[in-house]
Amino acid sequence: MIDAIGSGSVRVSMSVDGKTTTYELHNIYYVPNMGTNNLLSVMYMIERDYTVNFGWYNCRILKGRDLIGKATKRDKLWILEGKTLPLTRDTAHIAKASINTWHRRLGHAMTPSIRKLVEKSIVSGIEAENSECSSVDAQCIPCLKGKRTRDVIPKKSNIKNPRRLHKIYSDVCGLFDVERYSQCKYFVTFIDGFLHYIRVKPIRTKDEALKALMDWIVHSEVETGEKVNLLRIDRGREYMGNDFQHWLKGRGVHHEVTNASTP
Repeated sequence: MIDAIGSGSVRVSMSVDGKTTTYELHNIYYVPNMGTNNLLSVMYMIERDYTVNFGWYNCRILKGRDLIGKATKRDKLWILEGKTLPLTRDTAHIAKASINTWHRRLGHAMTPSIRKLVEKSIVSGIEAENSECSSVDAQCIPCLKGKRTRDVIPKKSNIKNPRRLHKIYSDVCGLFDVERYSQCKYFVTFIDGFLHYIRVKPIRTKDEALKALMDWIVHSEVETGEKVNLLRIDRGREYMGNDFQHWLKGRGVHHEVTNASTP
């Protein structure tokens, strides 16, 4: 195996009947361990609409009807009658940019690392216009945002729930692709904010959620001897009917409507 360490374009000069023509080949692999030998793939030429005709002693390369190159056979190899042209200073490409630009292009690399790449010529074809400037990663907005830490999670909740059923939460989940044996595709949750006790009730349709909530409130008040003071729900329409609002008002229950119904 021989590694290719890069790819680019190569200019090739080919001679036909005393006439020399220069062509530029693109997407050519650079394999320094091959030494002075160059290989030109026949498949590469065919894929780019060139025609390659092999005879007993010679090979012809055509572009349409025009003969652009010849090769002769030597020791079971076809040697192209041409040569590669070295790049001159006018044709060489060097990427110039500021440290700030290279910082972003190289995945927000640290400024000392970029200077090391340039000063020690670790990467060829790269030049920094202001390599003497101070650290730019300390002023880069994405870098500063990425180094931000989250707020400390409080160990105690600041939500006051002095007793059971003081505040309850309810939400409807579904529609699910797989239904239960009882043909239920939804379920409704009831959470006591004081105990964090969760009760789940499977339902077939969303309009059954209202009756399930009303039954749970009555059952819980009878079981605990406490009264529900506050019901927190999301903006789902299953709990927004006028009859339900009157029912809550008759029991002295207030309700909160938020974007999230879980505590």
